[in-house]
This record gives sequence, C-alpha cells and structure tokens, in this order.
Amino acid sequence: MTQPKKRDSEATRARILAAAKRAFSTTGYSHTGIREVASLAGTSSTLVLRYFGSKIGLFEAALRDAMRTAEILQPPLTEFATSLADVLRTDPGATDPMLMIAMASGEREAAELAARVFTELTIIPVGETLGGPDGKERALQMSILAIGFVFFMKHLPLTVFGKQETARICDWFTRSVLDVIEPHSPGD
Repeated sequence: MTQPKKRDSEATRARILAAAKRAFSTTGYSHTGIREVASLAGTSSTLVLRYFGSKIGLFEAALRDAMRTAEILQPPLTEFATSLADVLRTDPGATDPMLMIAMASGEREAAELAARVFTELTIIPVGETLGGPDGKERALQMSILAIGFVFFMKHLPLTVFGKQETARICDWFTRSVLDVIEPHSPGD
C-alpha cells in the first residue's frame, strides 16, 4: 500500500511544479499566488504549502526543475548554438526558466533567489564548458541574449514580423551566440 501512495505523491508534486512553472513564466512571481498554482495543479493550497513550504520555496523548486542546462548544453558548442533558437521557439519548457527569471525582477526576494539559482545552474557550468578566463562572462552574455530573445519571441510576441523577418532574427540570434561561444580577436 505504501508504494502507490509514493507514486501519487510524486505525480502530485510534478503537477504542482508544472503548474508553478506555467504560472511563474506567464504572470510572474508577484502576480502568481499559491491558490492559483494549486487550482492549475488540481490540488489544494494546503498541499502545495506542505510540499514546498512557501511561495518562495515553490518558486525555487519550480525554477530548479525548469533549468535543464546540463541536458541542453552538450558539446559540440557550434551545434548547440545553431539549434538554440529553434529550441527556444518551439519547446515551451525551454523558455520557462528564462521567463521566470525575467518576470521575477520586480520582487527583490524572488530576484535574488533567481540570480543565485541561475548562477549556480547556468552561469558557472556554462562558463566552465566555454572555458578560459572569461568563460563566466561569456556565459552571462549568452544568457542575456537568450533571455531577451525568449522575452520578445515568446512572452511579448511582436506580430509585425512575418516568417522571413522572424527567420532573419533567429539567424541573427544564432550568429550572436556563436560569436559568444567562439569570440574573434579584434584583428579578425
């Protein structure tokens, strides 16, 4: 009897995290409430609090769950750069952490937590993968590009752009990420 309860517990936790990621990435930290997440997950706010303790605890768990840097960033980096724009445009889950971070900026506690988690799970490992004394700086540059790209392409879709213009923007993004991955010296 204990085994089914554990599976239900894991499924409930997964539903809550999925609902939290969706809410935090669409309405932001300050406009998302525990009751809203519970309703989206088909459970009670009491159960959400039992699993995560508080709204900030839920936000951290959702952000950590959404950040799949190790899975996404695999060498060779040039292939990563060329597929990144497509992944960010087509995989809703890939955009969650970036939108969650961008939309947490209005709430100090959430912004500080997002910065800490993002640094731990993205800036440091990506910086190490990029290598060199400026690896962390280039990881941040790539993150700035990605967050801006996601924000304008997904959260604030600018409908004045057609398919060809959108394709050119995606090409620009890819070239920009490649320039960060493989920087050229000023004489190049």
